[in-house]
Amino acid sequence: MKTPSQKKLFAFCLLGRSGCGKGTQAEFLKARLRRHGKVEHPYAGDFFRSMRGKKNLTSRLVTDILRRGDLVPWWIAAFSWLRLLIERNHPEHHLVFEGSPRRLPEAELMDGALQWYGRPESIAIYLDVPAREVTRRLLLRARHDDTPKAIRHRMAYFDRDVLPVVRYYKKHRRLIHVNGNQPIEAVWKEIDRTLAARPGVKWPRR
Repeated sequence: MKTPSQKKLFAFCLLGRSGCGKGTQAEFLKARLRRHGKVEHPYAGDFFRSMRGKKNLTSRLVTDILRRGDLVPWWIAAFSWLRLLIERNHPEHHLVFEGSPRRLPEAELMDGALQWYGRPESIAIYLDVPAREVTRRLLLRARHDDTPKAIRHRMAYFDRDVLPVVRYYKKHRRLIHVNGNQPIEAVWKEIDRTLAARPGVKWPRR
């Protein structure tokens, strides 16, 4: 049973290819939501990178996977946000998941966890950018793990593993499909406008 305050909460999942701008749009979402409350921002990417340099088997395996540009097992990705929900769950905070879920079992687990905590269902925002464009962006940012081979692997696992998650949210009518191949501000305006027009969603425009 949701409390009156929980009925006003939001949970968003930002999905899209590596380099599509998920982090930038997450900041816009957080800035808007912070005008009306507090926000948690579970980001699996930060969790994975924090494991580098730690002297344990999980760290070595995850570091090797990231170096190759492959997909970390979904249950490790889920641990990054489950730990937040379990250990320091603030029932009055909005949630902005960045880059999660990336496999169907993780999406189903997230739905179950949010339901168990009495939170609203998550809305997925899919930033659709062509593979060629995000490849160009990734090569320009020149991060040490953005090698051409690693980028090819990321594009492949997105089609194989993440697109089924996009279809999952679409099937359940909780998907916002956004053209991410436009200027940053235009992407945000499209998200903002679409949320405001969504039936049953009281999205704050200011």
